[in-house]
Amino acid sequence: MRLILDLRTGITLLVLGALMATACSLLKLKGGPGSTKSNNNSSGGSSAFSPSSDARKDLGDALRKLGSAYPYRLIETVSATANGQIAMPESTRVTEFAAADRSHMKWTGGSGGDFEQITIGEKRYWYSDGKWSEQAGPSMAQRVKRGEEFAKKLAEMVKEVKYLGPETINGVPCFAYAYTIETTLSGQSYVGTGKAWIAADGLPRQNDSEFKVAAYATKSHIVYEYNVDVKVERPVL
Repeated sequence: MRLILDLRTGITLLVLGALMATACSLLKLKGGPGSTKSNNNSSGGSSAFSPSSDARKDLGDALRKLGSAYPYRLIETVSATANGQIAMPESTRVTEFAAADRSHMKWTGGSGGDFEQITIGEKRYWYSDGKWSEQAGPSMAQRVKRGEEFAKKLAEMVKEVKYLGPETINGVPCFAYAYTIETTLSGQSYVGTGKAWIAADGLPRQNDSEFKVAAYATKSHIVYEYNVDVKVERPVL
């Protein structure tokens, strides 16, 4: 089951992770307002966001703000091709975040079958073959260390971030940003482009990206929903 998840998310995580390199709080999963209680005001009462002269910082700040935007929902659709032919049918990942250490993910479609996982603290619950099973996840200290290493590595991948201007996405006035990613892993060159939209409350609303390695290409479309009713409970084993 883990292998299926890795194959599905590998390239997509490279894209998203590179954008989150300056948003270490999401990767460290340290305690804070988001890890102990929900925040029903996605704007957090802060002043309205406006683009700065540092586009890379704008994106990092937006993703960092997710650390206090709980509860929220992330919906991603992913598809892949190889040599112009379908390599992976479109799949959908819906992840609901009640807190930094409390989430529920469902992945449907694609070529690996449906997949579901609940994370509560250092416990992970996997659903397969019609039943739930419990597995110990990495400790908080391990997550912090891995997050720091991951962020440092991925920070090198982002080559360029540009502010494009104001745009309306899904009926919400936003500020659009474009970015490019380049890296080499295991002798393979990875090249990606993407576009992200940040609303006036400083939170990301949508992210579209494409990533290529050799003849393999993947597309990702992510939508963020805030102030949603999210409850993540331990499943019945």
